[in-house]
Amino acid sequence: MSRLLIASLVMAALCFASTSAQEKEEIKKAVAPPVPAQVFKDKKVDGPAKDGKTTTPKVAPRNQLPPPIPGDVEVYFFNGSKIRMLIQSESLEIKTLYGNLAVPVKDIKGIEFGIHFPPGVEAKIEESVKALSSNDYRIRETATKTLQDLAPYSYPAILNASRTKEMESASRAKDIVAKVRAKHPAKDLKAMIEDKVVTNNFTIVGRITSTIKAKEELFGERDLPMAKMRSLRAVGGASPDVEVGVDASKYANAGSWMDTNYLVDGRSAIVITARGMIDVWPQQGGNFMSGPNGFNATRNGQPFMGAGRKVGGVNQNQHCGMLLGKIGADGEIFTIGDRYDGTPEHEGNLFLHIGPSQWNCQSVGTYEVKIARKTD
Repeated sequence: MSRLLIASLVMAALCFASTSAQEKEEIKKAVAPPVPAQVFKDKKVDGPAKDGKTTTPKVAPRNQLPPPIPGDVEVYFFNGSKIRMLIQSESLEIKTLYGNLAVPVKDIKGIEFGIHFPPGVEAKIEESVKALSSNDYRIRETATKTLQDLAPYSYPAILNASRTKEMESASRAKDIVAKVRAKHPAKDLKAMIEDKVVTNNFTIVGRITSTIKAKEELFGERDLPMAKMRSLRAVGGASPDVEVGVDASKYANAGSWMDTNYLVDGRSAIVITARGMIDVWPQQGGNFMSGPNGFNATRNGQPFMGAGRKVGGVNQNQHCGMLLGKIGADGEIFTIGDRYDGTPEHEGNLFLHIGPSQWNCQSVGTYEVKIARKTD
């Protein structure tokens, strides 16, 4: 009897142990189910380790731009060279029509320098321009040679002289302008004396009157020669891409241009894309809609003339509804349409305009435009 009782107790213990082990295994499976290896865009999730424990997801670091260093800039010179420097000045003094401004260097995104003359050059240019109207042939010839030799510094002066009412002087100045344009790249021929300083919030037009002190790794500290500088660009920081809405009710009017505050350097390729529809004759209830390529391309199926083509002026019949651009307030007008991909040959802010309605109506609607530096 006792032997039978002992055997029963042993069997019960073995069953209990087996049940406990099975329950523990089921619990383990419920807590840590197998996780297949998966690869996502930003992380990889591995399966369970041999000990049954899950591994922590591995998150790949995201590509982040380093924070910009205040005053870290690239300086472009007239001879085509480029130097990276660190501006030591805390601010730049700028003389404007509305008073003098002190602009912190940390807020400056870029500068398009106007004409800054080497010592004595400005006076020579002024004397030579006056001499173009001399009755003495030899004096006129000397003045002509001087103005040609002093280009591109003399370009704004001879350009203004070519527009005067004195026909003989204007004719001589036009000849000099043509010779200077044939000799010098378009990007080196600045028509403006003023500097354009682009900040995070707006563009300042005036004359930089303070000395720009900078430090270069190999050459140390020095004062930058503004007479030899074309432009300056801040290094790093936020993306240079700009998105704007071009309102047809404002910018589809003759002579009305939108300053995008996007600074073109004349060397980097940019891509401009535009989308949206505007109504170039709203009184007709939406029957005269146009896209960025222009009303004729949208309505009549006529081919778009192509982005980047220069146009002498805005023609309402030809450019009705078309997105147009120019570099600088006095730059040449070129076509953009729904996509421009190229390298502008001038420096300055990008301005946008919509061709006015060919029916002399007030157009309505907006083109959404994105401007980006090409990185490919």
